[in-house]
Formats: sequence, structure tokens, C-alpha cells
Amino acid sequence: MNQGSDRVAFPNPSPDKSRYLVLESGQTTPVTRALYEHAENPDWVYLFADTEWQLYLTESPIVLKAAQHSPEYQWALKGLKEGRLIGLILESSEALEPVANWLRARLKVRFDGRRHGLLRFYDPRIWHQLSPTSGSEANVIERAIYWYGAPGDERWQTTEKPNLFAMLPVPTLDESQWQALNATTA
Repeated sequence: MNQGSDRVAFPNPSPDKSRYLVLESGQTTPVTRALYEHAENPDWVYLFADTEWQLYLTESPIVLKAAQHSPEYQWALKGLKEGRLIGLILESSEALEPVANWLRARLKVRFDGRRHGLLRFYDPRIWHQLSPTSGSEANVIERAIYWYGAPGDERWQTTEKPNLFAMLPVPTLDESQWQALNATTA
């Protein structure tokens, strides 16, 4: 990867995998408006669509399918590095809807043994604190890539075949994840 260039590239995903970006605005400009300034016909969905947070679509992150060298992909990478956007890059062999559904299934989690809440796990600071493990098999998402680190020491990091937390009976944070999140400001 060339750190000094405006174009950022990762190794191309294999031919059977696509790149998806989960993005929310880190600034006041809505992410959808900024997206259409860089792409004519982007392929995206609202993350909160078809969830209990559907009423908040105007505040919802988006899930964008984008080719690695497309203008919208390059815009998103630059925005992630500069803090104008918050989110993750995901690789999957699946289509947009199964990827969005994988994300939606993890939005509401149980924590503290009894309470439930919306988890912004697509924020790299939260993702990192959750310490996702690499599973033996990919469950829709084969790789997550995120920009993270101490100021001045940020870099792209990856999680292969990410396993965030226990999914049964409902998505649940373990005690160490709950403690790590309590120590994080997002």
C-alpha cells in the first residue's frame, strides 16, 4: 500500500469475493449526500432498514458495495483515514443483502447479563475493543479491514473470518468485551 498517495489499494479480493463498506458520517454532512458526490449510481442499502431502528434511516450507516478502484471506494478509504467517515471494509463472497443481514443480526446485543442495546460495532474503535477472533470458517464475512491506532500511528488492520461474540441465544458480549467497551470513548 502506498501511504503517500491519494489512491489506496489493498490486495485485490479473489474473483469470488466483493468489497463492502459500512460507513457513517464522522461529520455533519450525511454520508449518502457525500457518496453521491463521488458516484453516479452506487450500490448501497441503509443498515437500519428492516430493523427496529428503521425510524432512524436518516441517521443510519450505509452498507456500500464498491469495486476496489472505483471513485466511491477511493473516496471512502480517504474519508476513513481522515476521520470524515467511520466504518469498516468487509470482504465476502455473498451479495449485498446477505452482508447487510449479517451486520443487522449483530446490531442489538445483550450485555451486563440482562440489558440490550444498539452496538456500533462498525466503528473501528468499538470493533478493536471487541477483540474479534478469527473463526475457522467464514460466516458471510471473510475479512474485516479497519483504520485504527494511536494518533500518528494509525494503520490498516485486518481480522480474518471475524467472530465478534456469542450469537446464541441472542448476540451477547462477554464480560471482558463489556469492560473494554466501558473503558472506550466513541
